[in-house]
Amino acid sequence: MKKTLILLLAAVIALSATALAATYRYEDDITFIYDETVFEITMDDHTDDEDLIILSGKEAAWGNTYIRIHLADLDDGKTFPTLDDFAVMPDAKDLTQGEWNGFSNVIMYTVEDAEGGTESFFIAPVTDDDGEVEDILTVEVGVAPLDDEALGMARSDKISEVLDTLKVED
Repeated sequence: MKKTLILLLAAVIALSATALAATYRYEDDITFIYDETVFEITMDDHTDDEDLIILSGKEAAWGNTYIRIHLADLDDGKTFPTLDDFAVMPDAKDLTQGEWNGFSNVIMYTVEDAEGGTESFFIAPVTDDDGEVEDILTVEVGVAPLDDEALGMARSDKISEVLDTLKVED
């Protein structure tokens, strides 16, 4: 009986956690999972050649927290930017290129704002079945400075949960 009660309690906890998570899907191009108690979609804009989704943090103690996901067609005759294209940006810190979230050749950098907040950018090429770059995925994560280290870690964990589930199919 005790074992059954524990299993039932575990099932209730798992179901309640699942109920708080929402899967966002746009025509199978962009999918991610987010906690509806933590983030809300404040922009959902789609055109023929661009998709823009903005998730904003609901927690007032986090300050201005957002995740912008922008998927745009690479125009004909254009190429994916190089690391040197971004090297001229004087405010870009930690400029690197590498693997991120299953994408290759991702350009990554951070910019600090006047209030001490940061915006981290991930610019990834999205390739077709032939390996040709078709789209550019830009993910921007903006966070305000926090004095509370535990709150900052909790915020980082929730942002990571969204980014870890982000998928782009073309």
